[in-house]
Amino acid sequence: MQGKDPLESNSEIRRLLEAAIRAPSGDNCQPWRFRIQGTDSIGIYMVAERARSFFDYGMRGTMLSVGTVLENLRIQAVSDGLSFEVSYRMDDQSEMPEVVVSFRPDAQVPNDPSRVAAMLRRTVNRRPFLPIQPAQKKLEAILDNPLKGVEVTVINRRRDIRQWARLIYLADRIRYTHPVIHEELFSKILFSSEQAQKHRLGLEIDRLGAGPAAVSIMRFLQPWERMKRLQRFGVDRALANQSRFLALASGVLMLVSIPQDTRKGWIFAGEQVERLWVGAEEQGLCVHPMTVVLFLNQRFREEGMAGFLAQHRPLLEEIDENLNRLLGDKTGTMLFRMGTGLRMKDTAVRMPLESFID
Repeated sequence: MQGKDPLESNSEIRRLLEAAIRAPSGDNCQPWRFRIQGTDSIGIYMVAERARSFFDYGMRGTMLSVGTVLENLRIQAVSDGLSFEVSYRMDDQSEMPEVVVSFRPDAQVPNDPSRVAAMLRRTVNRRPFLPIQPAQKKLEAILDNPLKGVEVTVINRRRDIRQWARLIYLADRIRYTHPVIHEELFSKILFSSEQAQKHRLGLEIDRLGAGPAAVSIMRFLQPWERMKRLQRFGVDRALANQSRFLALASGVLMLVSIPQDTRKGWIFAGEQVERLWVGAEEQGLCVHPMTVVLFLNQRFREEGMAGFLAQHRPLLEEIDENLNRLLGDKTGTMLFRMGTGLRMKDTAVRMPLESFID
């Protein structure tokens, strides 16, 4: 009936969309909108102004996030006994591509409520993990259902983890000495639970892994002029070393890569990322994305020093040289650490479902 709210009249669509918005996104920017098309289709669109970030060069991170939305929809659809079909309406020139998902009842689809529960619990954990590799059976279960056209590399030798930890350190040196990245970061931090509940969009201060003094530390570091002065005392190195330590104190690192740097390839990679992440949650393991090094390198390869400061050149060149060796002709889309750690008590905030609907 015309004018009737489809979320009120169709509980199936509502469940699917509630699953969709639990997908991860850079800095919890939630850059999606959904258009309900009849009773059996959902269109997914990108919201460019929400996604805008120095790291999201060419909207690659946003495409990755759309892929995680698709995987969440797939998990919920399977649990509801629905088949799942995706139409990718895009090319690499279109300004605002769309993805349309269609569903239909299918009695042959296996029901898996435990996977839905894991998908709804899935969250970022920035705390230190134990440097103990997960049991082989757990890793095999996580890797059990690979996505065609996407490669997953398990990095578990300590020597290899140290190499990646060095690159993570170099990338964070850039992160903490770049005025645009600094401004973007602090504009997205939610410094109190009241602010988090009001905006429901951004980075909650108690989820940043900075401990009980997080508010005081981040307030102190917020003014860019102060941060610039502190660089003389090595504060950027200290902060970057914290990221290096987190990478070293992990059971494994996982790298997700694609053979070609295309929008559709990034979406496929996002589907694989979420599949791994939900699988890790099912196995009781924690996950923390550490993609800054990949995203900075992609910008550097495409536009050189245009977006960076002169002091970043040696760091970028060392990163590029090593990623050329480690990735070859593949494109790295996600790097995350995985392991056993103190679990987060809840998931990150999300905007109300209605605010995502066209």
